[in-house]
Amino acid sequence: MELYGILCSLPAAFLASAIYSIVLRWLLMRQPWVKAAVIRLSLLVLGALVIEWGLLAFLGAVRTRAVIGPAFYPLHSVVFFLSVPALASLLVTKKQEQLLGSWFVVGLLCACLALPVVLTQYVVSEALYGIDGTGGPYGSQ
Repeated sequence: MELYGILCSLPAAFLASAIYSIVLRWLLMRQPWVKAAVIRLSLLVLGALVIEWGLLAFLGAVRTRAVIGPAFYPLHSVVFFLSVPALASLLVTKKQEQLLGSWFVVGLLCACLALPVVLTQYVVSEALYGIDGTGGPYGSQ
């Protein structure tokens, strides 16, 4: 069943990112002052994603959770939910008049990012809480 969830996340990310890019482009035309904030927040989220992937690659999920503490999983969840929209935001704001800023390319690139982000979510959740949520070092016993 998890495999279906992973496979369905790709077209869902494509569609959601394409719609989001159209809405964001419309918003930026009406409120250009939003652009600077969107860029800063997007860079912050994508930077956090790179840092998280680095920590997970070098330490693993359990040791990263032990080092950071209980705040790790909520921070991981924020990065999980915001990383794909952050990429879409950067593409739309930076490449607005170019091919990379088109809704189709934004949707395609965001779907490509969604796969490793979703796989990271599965790996972290299973390492910390076990397959069924009751195992693992931090699962409810």
